Parts: sequence; C-alpha cells; structure tokens
Amino acid sequence: MGQMPDELHTASLFRMRRVMKCLGMLPVWENLFAKVFCNVVLCVAVGFSSYGRFSFDYDFDYDFLNDHFSSSMDLTNFTALIAIHVIVVMELLWGYSCKDVDGQLQAIQFAINVHLGTPASLDRVRGYCNAIYGSLFIRSLIFILMTAYNNRALTYYALYSELVLLARFSEFTHYCAVIYFLYQELLLGASNVLEELQRTRFELWSIRRLSLEKLSKLQRIHGQLWQSIRCLEQYFRLSLITLLLKFFVDSSALPYWLYLGQVQHTAVSIQYYVCCEECIKLLEIVVPCWICMRCDVMQRKLRSIFYTITTDRRNSQLNLALRKLCLQLSQERFQFSAGGLVEITTEMLGKFVFGMISYIVICIQFSISMRASNANKLAQSTTPSGPI
Repeated sequence: MGQMPDELHTASLFRMRRVMKCLGMLPVWENLFAKVFCNVVLCVAVGFSSYGRFSFDYDFDYDFLNDHFSSSMDLTNFTALIAIHVIVVMELLWGYSCKDVDGQLQAIQFAINVHLGTPASLDRVRGYCNAIYGSLFIRSLIFILMTAYNNRALTYYALYSELVLLARFSEFTHYCAVIYFLYQELLLGASNVLEELQRTRFELWSIRRLSLEKLSKLQRIHGQLWQSIRCLEQYFRLSLITLLLKFFVDSSALPYWLYLGQVQHTAVSIQYYVCCEECIKLLEIVVPCWICMRCDVMQRKLRSIFYTITTDRRNSQLNLALRKLCLQLSQERFQFSAGGLVEITTEMLGKFVFGMISYIVICIQFSISMRASNANKLAQSTTPSGPI
C-alpha cells in the first residue's frame, strides 16, 4: 500500500513552509489579500533597512571618505542584498507554484512504492530533512547571536534580508534531499525488478509479461522524476542563480573585510562576525552541491545495472524494453542547473572556491595599491614646494 497524499511533503518540507511564512516570505492563506499583505511587509522591511543604511547614521569600520574602494564594495553589496531579497519574495508570491512540484514528487514516491514493490517508508527522507533543519537552525541562531554580540546598526539593517536568503536556499537544499531519496527508492525498485526477471525466466509467458511490464513502469517513473527536476528549475528560476551570485560576492568580500579589520585594528566582535558569516555562506553552498553529486552517482549506478544485464537476452521483447530504458537513462540524466547558466555540481563548487580565492587576492592587492597611492598623495601635499 502506498503513502497517503501529502505524506512526503509533511515529512520533508512542511516545517520549511512554516518558517518561510513566519518570515513573511509566503502568505499564511492562499488568497490575493494575503499575497498583497506579504508585499506590504516586504516594502516596509526593505524601505526601513534601506533608509537606515543609506542615512549613514552609524559608525564605519573603514575610512568612508578616503577609502573609496571599500565604501563602493560595501554599498554595492548591501544594494545587491536588498535587490535579491525582493526577487526571492516576489518569485515566491507570484511565480511558479510549489504545490505543482510537491504533487509531482508525491506521485513519484507513490508510484515507486506501488508499481516497483519498494517498502512504503519515509524514515530516510525524514532523517535527511531533519539534519538540514538542524543545520539551518544552528546557523541562523549563530548569525543572530553574533549580530546581537556585535551590536552595530550596520549589521542589524542586513539581518532580516540575510535570514530570508538563507531560508530560500535551505528550501532548495530540502528539495535536493527529496530528489536524492527518490533516486534511492528508484534504485531499490530497479533491483527488485531485476530480481523478478531472474526469478521468472522459466515461468509461463503470462507471468513473464507482468515482469516485463515493470520495466516500462520504471521507465515512466524515471521520466516523471526527470520532469519534476525541470519543474524545480522553473520554481527556482531567478532566485537560485541570484543567490549563488550573492553568496559568491559575499564569500569573496568577507575575507577582505577580515583583512581590512586586521589592518585597521577594528573591534574583535566585527572580526568574529565576519568569520561566522563566511562559514555559514560556504556551508550553505557545499551541502546541496554534495547532494546533487550523490544524485548523479545514483543515476549512473541505475544506468549501469541495466547495461550489464545478461539474463535471457535472446528474448526480443526484453531486449527492446532494455534498449528503450537505457536510451532514456543516458539522455534524461540527472542535471540540475541554476537558471540554465550553471550546473549544481561539485565541479561548480571547485570553480566557486577557486574564483573566490582569486577575487580575495585581487581585492587585497587593489586595497594595498590604493592605500599606498593615497599615502603618496598625502605626502606630496604636505611637502613644501620651495626652499625654506
């Protein structure tokens, strides 16, 4: 017997939706008034933080008047944060509905349990999602505590927007965990089909035909899973690529602020805040990349067990079914892209880290050159032009 409707959603993303509703990212009720209310909350929050941030009524941790490079980087980073905050919330409110994706994933899990004979258990996906929830809670708590410990208006203005971005990216991580769980279930179902083909190889054709029909069901379920991944790309069409770009900029800029804090001898609380935020952003990117890598491994493993099958290959119908299934597995492979621009893989993570280190070095070198140039100009302006 398969799972009842919405049990997969309850075990995986139900609490994530509640968190997003508490943050004002999703409407509490499914009606137009609730969506308009969320838009009002967005405008008030963004307007308040932008007004306070650009009024410059707070202490700077760098020379705002002379260090133009640091001031431009700081203001550009905050502007990007607010812009992505608006993109994320507007996409959630008026973009592709998450109910369509959740319904497709639930239907796939139900079909795997019913047609492929896998046990109807959600303990594995529940454990994955609980680990992600725990990670999100710990990282958010550390970020809030470090903001309070730092006790500066500069960090308070960005707190809410940063939490919104973390929640949206954590939702993507939850979906990656659900896809990984479905791949595991699909691989288990494929193993059951192969065992049944081996067991019924000498049975009557009526019994043999039922085993062969499971290959077409397996092919159809894999196609549905591939379609659900495309729907997820549509659901995260704008927010995922902008979040990755924002995390890349943050991961490159935060070590620069740490270096500048060491040079300017700023407060230790600022340096702790920068280190914690850097670790949070890197961990946020590493986890979904690792899960997507594991999904790709499961896809290749699923394809290999059908390439190497040798049971009763003289059967023309079995050969035809295997040929169709292997062709689909080779073409409709696991590939999750962010807006069609970059694939979420460990290779992307390596490029991300390499580019981050390169930009850190460039920013530090540029800052050293500018400070040396300003020092030379100051020395020339204070040197007398004529003999005393």
